[in-house]
Amino acid sequence: MRIENRMYPSLFRTSEAESLGISKHRLLHDPRFRAVIDGIHRDELRLVEHPTPSWADDAWMNESLKLRAMTMAVPGIAAGGASAARLFGLPLPRRLIDSHLHLVTFDPGRKVSRKGISLRRHNLAEGDYWLGMPMHSPVGVFLDLSAVLTRDELVALGDSIVGRWHGPPLCSLEFLRTKIAERRYLRNRKRVEAAMSLVRESVDSPQETDLRLWAINCGLPELVVHPPVRCPLLNRIVEPDLGYPHAKLALEYEGDHHRTSRSQWNSDITRDEALRQQGWEVLKVTSQTNRIRLEHKIRYYLERRSGLAGRDSLKQC
Repeated sequence: MRIENRMYPSLFRTSEAESLGISKHRLLHDPRFRAVIDGIHRDELRLVEHPTPSWADDAWMNESLKLRAMTMAVPGIAAGGASAARLFGLPLPRRLIDSHLHLVTFDPGRKVSRKGISLRRHNLAEGDYWLGMPMHSPVGVFLDLSAVLTRDELVALGDSIVGRWHGPPLCSLEFLRTKIAERRYLRNRKRVEAAMSLVRESVDSPQETDLRLWAINCGLPELVVHPPVRCPLLNRIVEPDLGYPHAKLALEYEGDHHRTSRSQWNSDITRDEALRQQGWEVLKVTSQTNRIRLEHKIRYYLERRSGLAGRDSLKQC
């Protein structure tokens, strides 16, 4: 994951204002010193550097600043639930994208009562610092969100935890499975186990997960994630997004960057030529693709390949 240092407003406690030469009137009325949370203010002119993912937007930066402010006001807390997922860069449904700050604590006596902030207590201490911020573990985030996510949404979350959407995996699939299996008490166990049975490593994006789950829900065989294809034309292994190796059928999800980036566009053409030289059919999928037609195409190629394989076996006999 590409990390860059970005400039953020510095934070200070209300009680520190006088020592910083800030009058009570300025503290209350000067927009330079807006409160981030009760008791913690920001100074828009005195800036500090914090490590930030290259993909982070303004909402990410604001949420991370709010978390840093909370750690100054309330020790022993960490980002959890939807907030931790957003800061990790994990996919969430739109209904969970808001300004609410979700926290966890491993201190049974810790309490937080603030507007727009919720705190969940955990007996099992699973947390660490990530980019200088206290965070609940990816396993804990996955299990906490199992209460509000559907099975397919949990699969997308799990794929991103063990995959490489925004960078290297947060943990391995084996580690995630082991930690979940060790839980004696697990809420929504059936949903969690159903989701975990479909989580796969090496997934590059939530769109790939969506396409794979769509195929399963249509009754199609499960697509293989990044099936390796040896391509002599390029003298290397090519791994399409998804595919059916037995049928030599590949599916490539094309986001906007495939269209707007000239280098990506040329790379896609070269890759597809190499795959077709090896007898593979390549189907392009976008957000606008008609899924009914796509299902018909997939079934056509699977049936045709099955028919060809049957004729070849008869010839051998």
